[in-house]
Amino acid sequence: MKDDFNVDELKKKLKKDRKETPTKATPKSDEEKVPALTTEKEVLDLIKKESSEKNNDSLDETLIEDYRDEEKDALNIEYETDESENKKESNFKDKLKSIKRPKFKLPNINYLKLFLIILLLSVISVLSIYLISSWSAVKEIEVNGNVNLEKEEILERSGIKEGNKMYLLQTNKAEENIKVLPIVEKINIEREWPNKVIIDVEEYKIVGFVESHRNYYPVLENKRVLRGFHMAPENAPIIHFFEGKEFDGLVDSLNDVNPEILRTISEIYYRPHDESNTRIQVLMNNGQEIIADYTTFGEKINYFEGMSNAIGDKNGIIDLEVSNAFIPYSTEEARRVKRDMSRIPKHAPYLEEIDENLESIKKALDNID
Repeated sequence: MKDDFNVDELKKKLKKDRKETPTKATPKSDEEKVPALTTEKEVLDLIKKESSEKNNDSLDETLIEDYRDEEKDALNIEYETDESENKKESNFKDKLKSIKRPKFKLPNINYLKLFLIILLLSVISVLSIYLISSWSAVKEIEVNGNVNLEKEEILERSGIKEGNKMYLLQTNKAEENIKVLPIVEKINIEREWPNKVIIDVEEYKIVGFVESHRNYYPVLENKRVLRGFHMAPENAPIIHFFEGKEFDGLVDSLNDVNPEILRTISEIYYRPHDESNTRIQVLMNNGQEIIADYTTFGEKINYFEGMSNAIGDKNGIIDLEVSNAFIPYSTEEARRVKRDMSRIPKHAPYLEEIDENLESIKKALDNID
């Protein structure tokens, strides 16, 4: 690169000099006479040759000096080596390290609040979809604890139906509507999300039945008679001739009777006599007959199974009133007991009075219409 630069400059100077001092014969153009020079030695040889061909024509010394000065300058050019390049690269890296890079500061964000906001929005979205969709509709109603009440009657009283919105159910009002039924002791209605309703019913235990005009009405453990609630007398005895405090006392005793034993009792009659106003006559499903005191009957009758096995097939009266003994029908005492019990009326007076009162009320209502 150094030689090409200097040679070109010399060519230009030689052309200029020839134009200023033309020769005698110029058969060819200047370009054809200027050979291609590539090295310093060739250029110097050419200059000497031309100077000798000229008749004592001298070469301009300044031209040679300029050429040599340029050559000197060209020789003084420093070319970069691999070492210098590595050094520069190292210096550049040091400068980069020394430059203080601007710190990028993140905005001051409370990520906990952001998370809570996102969570709240998600919950609101899910709830909104749930409330307006069929997912919130009642799909199952479960009724537990009902023994004498039909499931359909409980559901009708509650007003709860499949397809109702879970969040619109008025459980308190439904409980009040069911609690109106006198046989219901406790009622509890719970939502089981997402689509189920559970109705837990606790009924009063039926301890007996009373008969009026060939209809049977249950007697509850709370001493209430369900008038108008007709039922077949099952799993409890039919009660005859009891009223007032005698009725209440008998119900208290029946509450103490084991349910398994209570199912084996067929009928109970109130049989007072001169010596006691608390005597009762009890007829069992297996045909055995018992006399007892209604105030202590509940605790004594629970041992009936053992007594029945001890008696076997013998016919007579089991006395639980005083002596806890067996009285065969063939004895005079058994015949006396039977005579005393036959004097009692066939129907309980208080039931007859109730029927008469109901009839009078019905007639009064008909007259109003």
